[in-house]
Amino acid sequence: MSLSSSSHLSPSYGAHPTIITNVQVPDDVSSSTCSLYFHYSLPPILFVDPYELDMRQQEYAVVGLKGESARELEKPVHALPDKDGIQVVLKTDSVVERVHLPIHVRYGKPTHNASYDVQQFDAPTVVLACTASETSLPACTRSSHRIPKLLLDSMADSSSSSCLLNAPNQRRLEVSVPLGTTADLPTVESGTALVILACFAWVAWEAWRVSVRLRGREKVKTL
Repeated sequence: MSLSSSSHLSPSYGAHPTIITNVQVPDDVSSSTCSLYFHYSLPPILFVDPYELDMRQQEYAVVGLKGESARELEKPVHALPDKDGIQVVLKTDSVVERVHLPIHVRYGKPTHNASYDVQQFDAPTVVLACTASETSLPACTRSSHRIPKLLLDSMADSSSSSCLLNAPNQRRLEVSVPLGTTADLPTVESGTALVILACFAWVAWEAWRVSVRLRGREKVKTL
């Protein structure tokens, strides 16, 4: 069995897809002395929630996170200070067969006619890293110029030998992002105003009812 990886999105649409990466390594690679590193480069329309990833510490650790937009979890894509997207590096404590990275889609800029925008991005780069005691590392690509710098920096103090996993026939990942249309803006604004007025009217009505009950109790006490 060769060193390889394959990735896909599940689902490939909606606001909360997941990048699923399957890993294949030879059986004689020691799981106890090797780790896997996953480098993701996401376009600005996509982001990860650091607090959500903290809840997955039993699966992996986030050892690298780069990009100003990584701290902006609520802003739409056209309001971001950084248009380069974000980079994420995950590390597993052993060799695993599958890794799930939940991602989230930002609100896109409304358009006149398009209802969806298809965004393409690269599948993650996967590296097998082993300690000096590992002697059964198979022949593989070790060229550092093919490994992203953030990934190399994340691996600097943790391994003495590494292999870049091949991804044969891997296509670019793509996600369909729903977009708002400017033609709906008057309806949305009018609907929002009506909802606010209705809520205000309900609060005023309930306040009046409470005040009536309180005045009634005061009259009963004075009798």
